[in-house]
Amino acid sequence: MIKIDSLDHYGRGITKIDNKITFVENALPEEIIEVKIDKEKSKYIEGSVLKYIEKSKQRVNVDCPYYNSCGGCNIMHLSYQDQLKFKQEKIENIINKYLKEDIKINNIVSCDLNKNYRNKVTFQVKENIGFYKNNTYEIINIDSCLISDNLINKSISYLKKLNLKDINKITCRTVSNKLMVIIETKNNNLDITPLTEIADSIYFKIDNKYIHKYGDKYIYENLDNYKFKISPDSFFQVNINTCLKLYNKIKEYVGKNKNIIDLYCGTGSIGIFVNENNNVIGIEINEQASKDAIENKQINNLNNINFICGDSGKKLKELYFKPDIIIVDPPRSGLNKETIDNILKFNPKEIIYVSCDPMTLVRDLNILKDNYNIEEITPFDMFPNTYHVECLVYLKKYM
Repeated sequence: MIKIDSLDHYGRGITKIDNKITFVENALPEEIIEVKIDKEKSKYIEGSVLKYIEKSKQRVNVDCPYYNSCGGCNIMHLSYQDQLKFKQEKIENIINKYLKEDIKINNIVSCDLNKNYRNKVTFQVKENIGFYKNNTYEIINIDSCLISDNLINKSISYLKKLNLKDINKITCRTVSNKLMVIIETKNNNLDITPLTEIADSIYFKIDNKYIHKYGDKYIYENLDNYKFKISPDSFFQVNINTCLKLYNKIKEYVGKNKNIIDLYCGTGSIGIFVNENNNVIGIEINEQASKDAIENKQINNLNNINFICGDSGKKLKELYFKPDIIIVDPPRSGLNKETIDNILKFNPKEIIYVSCDPMTLVRDLNILKDNYNIEEITPFDMFPNTYHVECLVYLKKYM
C-alpha cells in the first residue's frame, strides 16, 4: 500500500517506491492504493492501480467504458472544477519554475461544454474502429466517445458498415451540424454507400492526396459574424466554444487602427476575427490552409487582410510592413530561432502568443522577456478531461 502525494503535469499521481519517484495513472492525491509496477527505469517507475484502499473526495465516477484503457482522456476522474484547478496550478508551477518572475496569471477560462466538444476526431482502423490503447498500437473498438461531437458519435455505426480491412484511418470533422469524413485507404473503389446516409462530404486520402468522393467539397464554420471554409486537411480549433472566448480576448488586446502580422495563421481565423479597423498580414506554410485563408477573406468580403504562403520565419524577414502587433499561434514545438530573431528585428510594440504547450512557451518567453514585459498570461480550457492547456500571453515592448 502506498499514498499518492500530488499530481504531475500529465495528471498522473506521484509517490515513491523504494525512494524512487513513481508515476501512477488514474491516481489522485491522498489516495491509498495498491500499485502494479508497469515499467522501471533508472530514475523513475511507472505504475497502475491494482486496488483503491482509500479514494479521494475529488474522484468522480467516469461514464466512459473505455476510460481505463484508452489513451485519449487523462483526468476525467476529476470533477470539472478540480480539473480547472489542476490546470491552473500546472501553469502557475511551470511559469514560476522556469521564468522565475512575478508574472500575472489570470484564472483559467472554462469551457461551457466539457463533453461532446471535439469537432474533429481521428479513428484508428484495423478490422475494428476506435482509438489506440494507452501506450500501445492495440485498437480499442468503440461505439461512442464522450468528448466527441454528437454527430461524430452518431456516424460510428455507419462507419462500421464499411469494409474496414481496406482502411487505415478515418477522420471525422463537424461544423454547424455538417459532417465531413476523410478515409485513409489504398482502395479507390471502396464502397461508401452506407456512409452517404449521414455524411455531407466524403474524401479518400490515398498516398497523401485528397480525392473528393461524395457531397460538398467543403463545410463551413461560423464564428461571430465571420464564416470559415474547412478543407479536409486545414487546421481549425477543435473546440469552438473555448475558441470563441480565446479569440474575443485576442480581439480585446488588439484594439483598433493597428498593423498586425499573424504568424502560423492557418485558415486565417484569428487575423480575420481581429481585422475590423486594422490592417492584417497572415503567413501560413500549409498550402491548402493558405488557399482557404484567401478564400475566407473573399467569403467575408474583406480588403484589409492579405495572406502569404510560406515559412513564418523566412517570409517574415521579406515583408516591407511595420507591425504594431505580431500574433503567433505556433505548433506544439513553439517558435524556432529564426522566427524569434525576425520578430525582434521588426520590434513590434506588442506580441500576442497563443500556445498549446506550456514548456515550449516558457522556453520562448525566456528569450522574448529581454525585450518585452510579460503583461499577463491567461490559461484556456480548450481540451476538457485531458491534461492539455491552451495559454494566451500578452507582451509589451519595454519603454
